[in-house]
Amino acid sequence: MNRFGRLTARSIGRGAALSLVALAMVAGPAAAQQRGGVIKVASDAPPVGLDPHIAIPYSSLAAYEHVYETLVRFNADMELEPALAQSYSQPDDLTYEFKLRPGVKFHDGEPMTAEAVKFSFDRILDPATGSPRASLMSPIKEVKVVDPGTVRVTMKEPFPAFLTIIASQNYAAIVSPKAAASGELQTKPVGTGPFRFTRYETGVRIVYTRFEDYWDKGKPYVDGLEFTFTRDETARIAGLRRATAHIGWVREPRLAQLLERERHLTIQQSSPIRHQRLFFRTDRPPFDNVLVRQAVSAATNRDEIIKTVLLGFGTHSAALPPGMPPYAVPAKEVMDLPYQKYDPELAKKLLAQAGLPNGFEFTFLTSPQGFDYVTTAEVLQNQWARVGIKINIESVDWSAAMQRWRGKDFTAFLIASAWAPDPDNQVTELFHSKSTANYYGHNDPKLDALLDAQRTMTKLEERAKAWREIQRYVAETAPALFLYAMSPRYEAVDRSVQGYRFMANASRSYLREAWLKK
Repeated sequence: MNRFGRLTARSIGRGAALSLVALAMVAGPAAAQQRGGVIKVASDAPPVGLDPHIAIPYSSLAAYEHVYETLVRFNADMELEPALAQSYSQPDDLTYEFKLRPGVKFHDGEPMTAEAVKFSFDRILDPATGSPRASLMSPIKEVKVVDPGTVRVTMKEPFPAFLTIIASQNYAAIVSPKAAASGELQTKPVGTGPFRFTRYETGVRIVYTRFEDYWDKGKPYVDGLEFTFTRDETARIAGLRRATAHIGWVREPRLAQLLERERHLTIQQSSPIRHQRLFFRTDRPPFDNVLVRQAVSAATNRDEIIKTVLLGFGTHSAALPPGMPPYAVPAKEVMDLPYQKYDPELAKKLLAQAGLPNGFEFTFLTSPQGFDYVTTAEVLQNQWARVGIKINIESVDWSAAMQRWRGKDFTAFLIASAWAPDPDNQVTELFHSKSTANYYGHNDPKLDALLDAQRTMTKLEERAKAWREIQRYVAETAPALFLYAMSPRYEAVDRSVQGYRFMANASRSYLREAWLKK
């Protein structure tokens, strides 16, 4: 049995209150840890590349997070802790200084020094690299080598999200300058992490071996990792049942329940950081009218969706998923926000005020990519019909959906979020009028001002309070509906694997502390 009891809808709803390591397994005492063996992981999507400054999709991060490290990192409670930097300080609002761990080596034998750190940041910012993270890092004015063990980063303006953003490898991994110069990082990653890259059979298998010179002495405990890739969830489940794979995840709660019945498996889950979002084109009728958007929100029975689509394995969510404290509105408080409670009579009144007393009709774009996308659309279709809103569901393949989304070729579009290190990634990038990722034509000067103001707040309490205000305003003006939140994945773990923790952001980086019970 997992640490917090059997996998139930109630336990998942409770996940947000359990901080960020729901159902984590706790490592035993040091004396019990055994060395050797290879942990085999059944994964769904192969990497699209292995250069962390270029290949930023989650499938790539999941592959290279064992090879690369960052100056700071998230621990199992999603709190920042030192990594390649043994300490860091912020002398003023524009300056960050990092003291590096001495004696750290890259897998190619080169020392990890302040020059390597500067090289990595400069490489991200260099237009020639073509890094998707360059614009996000644009507040950086200068990265300076103070001495071989000290780096100073100076900002053009306050950048309070800096530390949380650089804690993820697909934002700010430190790479070997020598390896980068070879031009082969996309296929041969070289970092300082607990495991070194051995080989990649494209689309099939990636193999890592223990890095003997890893700075955290004694770790990792296993000799290596082997990831195999198949999009066939049935095949992954079969491997977990037969114990030919030690670890593998599924996305649907019902499949997690099925696997939990196997005596040799336990289920770990992250907190609810995936939330389902319905976006409107707010620059054209009918959703350019805030009354219409408010009506649709009031006509939405979020509890019914959670019960019907997720079988109860979900919770309420505002514009930030509840797994993002301290910024997110707690799940238990979401229904207190404007237009979140199901109220069909209010919806009818708002439609009448908008000049649409008989409702209206529109096309709803979605895709079968997510297990819950089409079924959620169908539940909404039934709910909204009760107030006179008719929707035509258009379900297309994922590549077509992405093309139409980015091309602004839709009236309403349903797409779930992935984990992001900072609230700006969840809201500002989507709704700020100047954002290149604002595919919805949303232009709200008040929201822009609120978003701009929080970006320069350096005190956590002040910024958290600002985000509560932003989420209330987003609920009130409804540029999108946030229907529910859930764990993005359910990790099945063989009981022979000890000391492993599946993180809230769906990271498997704690394989560095895992060991096999023999």
